[in-house]
Amino acid sequence: MSFETLLDCLLGPREVIHEVDCSVCGDYETYYRDPVTKKNLGRACAFCGDVQTFE
Repeated sequence: MSFETLLDCLLGPREVIHEVDCSVCGDYETYYRDPVTKKNLGRACAFCGDVQTFE
């Protein structure tokens, strides 16, 4: 399963809010929100595979 497919399953439709240093590996971690409701959905790092959903 690709990382994008994983994000599709866990977060659904999303847009990027911002990127920061990953708290796990130090690479870039991306924060996502719902494009319609603007509710924060989660964060994910494609480098180390860490994903956290909010809720």
